[in-house]
Amino acid sequence: MKSLVIALAVLICMHALAADLKETQAQVFLYRTPSSDADHRFSYEVELLRLALEKTINEYGAYQLLPGKSSNLPRAMAIARQSEHPYIFKTSYNPGLTGDFHYPKFPIDRGIFSYRLCFVNEHRAADIAKADTRTALQKFNIGQGVGWLDNKILTNAGFTVREAPSYESLFPMLSAGRFDMVCRAQNEIINEWQNFGHLGGFELDTSFALYYPLPRFFWVHKSKPAAFARIQEGLERAYEDGSALQLWHQYYDEALAGVSLKGRRIFVLPNPYLKDIDTRYQAYFLTENVSRD
Repeated sequence: MKSLVIALAVLICMHALAADLKETQAQVFLYRTPSSDADHRFSYEVELLRLALEKTINEYGAYQLLPGKSSNLPRAMAIARQSEHPYIFKTSYNPGLTGDFHYPKFPIDRGIFSYRLCFVNEHRAADIAKADTRTALQKFNIGQGVGWLDNKILTNAGFTVREAPSYESLFPMLSAGRFDMVCRAQNEIINEWQNFGHLGGFELDTSFALYYPLPRFFWVHKSKPAAFARIQEGLERAYEDGSALQLWHQYYDEALAGVSLKGRRIFVLPNPYLKDIDTRYQAYFLTENVSRD
């Protein structure tokens, strides 16, 4: 009996050791995390990344997807350059990144961030609603986060951009009159109104929307080619079998249904940073007809 107990104990230890060994052999992926629990902007992209990794287990093996350091975008790029493990961050296509980073040619949100609706300071709301041309709208400044590509796109289109030190600070600064407008993606606006509307001092404009093509991608440092290849393959498979679209609808359908573009003036702005982009992303891009102002 004693020998049987010892044998069982040995087997249990061996099983635990094998499980630990398997865990240590799993490839570690890190993802950028928000700086606040109230910031849910990263939820969809994390689940999409997880889906891509799941689709490639047979070829690439087990994985661990773990939260990385919370950071703004410039800091995320610096972390990705130095990280031992692949540190994956998402941002809009920028040719300035392609020297150090690869990007899977799958626009992770299918382009819905191209439409921007705006929160406006209550003291500027009436004047903004009367702006019926881009020139008239350019009289009002726009608050943006540090390092966002939108800053350059908006500046190139003739707008004055003022940067906030963090995402969360955009809304109290708008409330305090530091900005005239804060423009957000069509799918973000309702959730952010629920999270920050209690601050008061601003409202959701219903007179216009901005449009500029804004494909956003996962970015992987070039020192991690296997991680890049795995994510690219996983995203393609998830799209082909429908699971990526199912996830997209799960996260975005309700938000998109809550805000309509109907009846708004659409101001179309150029995105000069797409000049040399690999056009394969367009096969996945959600497009709608937009008229120029």
